[in-house]
Amino acid sequence: MSQARVSLFVFGLYMFFAPGLGFILMPRQILHLFGLTAGDDVWIRVVGVLASIIGFYYIQVARTGLDRFIPWTVAGRSFAAAMLVMLVVLNMAGPGLLLFAAIDLTAAAWTWVALRSTK
Repeated sequence: MSQARVSLFVFGLYMFFAPGLGFILMPRQILHLFGLTAGDDVWIRVVGVLASIIGFYYIQVARTGLDRFIPWTVAGRSFAAAMLVMLVVLNMAGPGLLLFAAIDLTAAAWTWVALRSTK
């Protein structure tokens, strides 16, 4: 498995388990770790379902070698990080959201570096 696939596989595991199953099974506890609140429990659980699906897709892309998809995830995860930072800067969310942004951006950078090293 290439380094780009490994980075996507690891990020997929993170997405599936941390925000995915974490938000589905224990949303308040996970959000509390980051100083965030859930508002209506059902929506954070829906976010967990979507995160687990994205994680599943990333894992499958890495496992099956759909390499055309991998560069797209760098842009998507970078955009997600930028939007999370924007929410904090605009005081629409607490600073705990910056940890999620940092994870997205770090993982995207790992994949980007891995893709560049294979060219």
